[in-house]
Amino acid sequence: MGEVPPLTELYQKYRARGFEFFIVYTREAHPGENFPHHVSLEQKVSHAKELKKLDKVEIPVLVDDLEGSTHNAYGALPNMIYLIDRHGVVVYKSDWTDAHELDGMCDSLVRLDDMKARQVPIIRTGVSQRLHWIPMDPRHRERIYRRSGEKAIQDYKNARGSLPYATDADKADAHRVTAKKA
Repeated sequence: MGEVPPLTELYQKYRARGFEFFIVYTREAHPGENFPHHVSLEQKVSHAKELKKLDKVEIPVLVDDLEGSTHNAYGALPNMIYLIDRHGVVVYKSDWTDAHELDGMCDSLVRLDDMKARQVPIIRTGVSQRLHWIPMDPRHRERIYRRSGEKAIQDYKNARGSLPYATDADKADAHRVTAKKA
């Protein structure tokens, strides 16, 4: 749920225009002793409620079944996002949530509605594919892993070699400020 704050901004921006936003809680992405792998639906629902409270989530949270049927149906990646138009057509999907990119896609649907209202002829539907880069804020990453517990931290270190810490981000910020002054 790390991408929740920017998604909340989009939720607030677009819901007056008829958009609905939902978070589907699929599995514990960073299991640890505080939030372990789910062994029951009751535990999964409890985790979803607790994380919603901890992250002050305003967006409705739906809980996938214990087997992860929804998650598997949509690709089983950890942070996927889909934008589905009012006719049920998937108009955007990404393997990682990028709120800036999603904002542009939501705005594109608003423009499409405007064009249809003005009876602007649509020549055809175009398809785009691109690579995008998702930055990682060590302050956020550390907070998520510490909340999950030491096991989650060790798993990340085993997979990546080290866990980026908030002090790393503070050092990077200080370096950027110093570089700007120079």
